[in-house]
Amino acid sequence: MNIKVLICFLFFSFGCKSVFAQTRETDSTTTIYYDIHELSKKSKFNKFIYKLLFRSSALKVENLIPEVKPVAEQHITNKTNGRVIRNITIETLDPFGYSVKNETKQPKNSIEKFGNHTHIKTKNATIKNLLLFKKNTLCDSILLKESERLIRSQRYVREVVIIPLEIPNSKDSVDIKIRVLDSWTLIPTGSLSSTESSAKLTERNILGFGHLISGNIKNRFDTKERAAYAQYSINNIKNSYVRLDLNYANDYNNDSRRSININRPFYSVITKNAGGFYYENRLQTEQFPLLDSFSLQQFSFDFQEYWYGRAFKINSKTNPERYYTNLILALTYNQKNFQRLLDEVIDPSRYFSNEKNWIGMIGVSKQKFYQDKYVFNYNITEDIPYGKNIALIIGHQEKNSNTRMYTGFSVSYGKKYSFGYASGFAEWGSFYDAGFTEQTTFKLGLNYFSPLINIGDWRFRQFIKPTYTWGNNRDESFKDRLTFLEEDGLQGFDKRLNGTQKWTLSFQTQSYIPGNWYGFRFSPYINTTFGSLANEKALFSGKVYSKFSIGALINNDFLVFNSFQISFSYYPTIPFEGDNINKINSFENTNLSLYDFQLSKPGYIRYE
Repeated sequence: MNIKVLICFLFFSFGCKSVFAQTRETDSTTTIYYDIHELSKKSKFNKFIYKLLFRSSALKVENLIPEVKPVAEQHITNKTNGRVIRNITIETLDPFGYSVKNETKQPKNSIEKFGNHTHIKTKNATIKNLLLFKKNTLCDSILLKESERLIRSQRYVREVVIIPLEIPNSKDSVDIKIRVLDSWTLIPTGSLSSTESSAKLTERNILGFGHLISGNIKNRFDTKERAAYAQYSINNIKNSYVRLDLNYANDYNNDSRRSININRPFYSVITKNAGGFYYENRLQTEQFPLLDSFSLQQFSFDFQEYWYGRAFKINSKTNPERYYTNLILALTYNQKNFQRLLDEVIDPSRYFSNEKNWIGMIGVSKQKFYQDKYVFNYNITEDIPYGKNIALIIGHQEKNSNTRMYTGFSVSYGKKYSFGYASGFAEWGSFYDAGFTEQTTFKLGLNYFSPLINIGDWRFRQFIKPTYTWGNNRDESFKDRLTFLEEDGLQGFDKRLNGTQKWTLSFQTQSYIPGNWYGFRFSPYINTTFGSLANEKALFSGKVYSKFSIGALINNDFLVFNSFQISFSYYPTIPFEGDNINKINSFENTNLSLYDFQLSKPGYIRYE
């Protein structure tokens, strides 16, 4: 008998005198292990000690503990294709204590029951509104899978299963069963830094209808200014996948923004028609360089945009890739009208002036998804996009009493490999005036994350994201320059630090630790980000800026938000601020987001 067995034998004997009264007539060591295992079930403390010191795998080898094999998930197959959908039943579940796969699971403690009591479940009509199939139509496994993905993509849904049920004694009909597990959707968030604070409250599923309302208040400490933001969204109007967004902002410097967006994207590979309308009124303050100082100038403008797109299947009906590959034709018209033009001394190139744009696109898009876990969320099924697209963009612009043409080209590719997931894109675009290229943009980007690495109960992934942007013959305005953005992973850099080309490189080692605290799961990470800005000189001769961070992504099994992160960062230098700077950052994790491989509204290649 080894020392571990002896210690626990004495401990458990002290805790329960009769534990070994019913020993088996088997090997003594195995008997002791078995009895200790049985005693571990008596209380949580016993179970904790047992897990701390023992593994039950040895007993499973001896067939003393029946091994519970995981139940295979029910997958949507082609078996019921072509059958008539007789009935569709939808069951939505409160977020606490329920499971979409285990129908017998029920809330156990008072906290779960209280949370469910205060939660308003998603309406069955809201889920039905997202389905790509209807009653009395033919069953199609692709439409079932796409519907499941679209439901899962809603921020108020945690998990969903769609199960086709065969009807006894019927070979031409099928029933569809849908079970949806809600998320808790009333989300307070905020952030605090040395310069400002922010408090935000969001409800993503008003009364179970899937509507969103959000309010955010920010306070700047040095100037004692306050900013307020509000949003209301309807993400799917009458099963049309038309989305309505209303936004209001009263920002610092008395700036303001009001906008309305009615938009129907290519939400799925089966979408034939897409389009939208956008209107924005903005009052904006900019800091214009003037000799050796800066001048604050306020201006306002109205912006409106209309677009339409059409998708065509290009493969034969017998080709299994027919559903996923589309030829996309789309056209955008937009115009920006300034209420008054800035003084020529402030804006000599008339960058801030009225303009009209016609932008057309023709392209081929192939988009698919695979399911994975432990990527951006903890142990929740996530749909990871992969595929490829290629597009040609042709535009016409009227600005400053001048007209010029535009051409652009973009290509992207992504795939899951044995060594991990990798995707990349390349984009190029340029205006032409009198045979010369103007405001040329070239962009490259890669995104990689490794397969899941298991070390004991801990899981790890490695993320790598390099990007490069180059501009040539850009407008002389300071606004037509590159700066470090939040998406680059280098937050807090002054916009006065800019250039015409930029590269960034981010490494993030992400862990997913076992266990939770009231549903909250903390996933520690280490992030290192480098970046550089340069003008006409060689890019790598510019100063390299860096950030070193340790922190944690925070997920919750029941809440609706994506991962957000709290980090402690060290900056060797930040121009206009100083050297050896430490910062506490609190913000959503967006700089590792993935490309979706779906072509949509035509636009000029963004220079950012």
